Amino acid sequence: MKKLFSTLLTLLVISLSTVSAQQKGDIYVGGNLGFGVSSVIVEGESATAAEFTVQPNVGYFVADKFMVGLGLGYSVTGGDGATHILTVGPKLSYFVPICDKLYYTPSLDILFCYAASEGFGIPGFGLGVNIVGLEYQPTERIGLSASLLALDYVMLSKEGLTLNTVDFGLSFSPSIGFKYYF
Repeated sequence: MKKLFSTLLTLLVISLSTVSAQQKGDIYVGGNLGFGVSSVIVEGESATAAEFTVQPNVGYFVADKFMVGLGLGYSVTGGDGATHILTVGPKLSYFVPICDKLYYTPSLDILFCYAASEGFGIPGFGLGVNIVGLEYQPTERIGLSASLLALDYVMLSKEGLTLNTVDFGLSFSPSIGFKYYF
């Protein structure tokens, strides 16, 4: 058992030190978690809702510092009568080194969406621009990311019903992500 553990530990240390991320051919798997609270006031009535999001993703560096990826997302907003949203789509990111292990990572997401609430579903399209995204890489295999400023547009449409939303958010950590490069 000790021999197996020491062999696995040696392989882990070697894998953490042999490849540099953001080079052509690098692949990563990861995901983002997000949590937020929003409040809306309409004609003197207010409503507050919590939102939880999970987004697993995978990416491939087609050129040095230029990544193409695919993400799948699920979010739920509210309590009773909650809205559930499923998204899938490609992502483009560019990695600009700020210092040794910190990168500026602007990105563009194109999403196909499906929202459902209380038995009513509606398909749609989304476009997201992460204007201020950062990634810190404590090792060559691990990346920790945060979205600090994003602009999102979503259009949901179904037979005569069209909903458009634009979301502009500025906060310290609306989403935090983890990536493993190999």
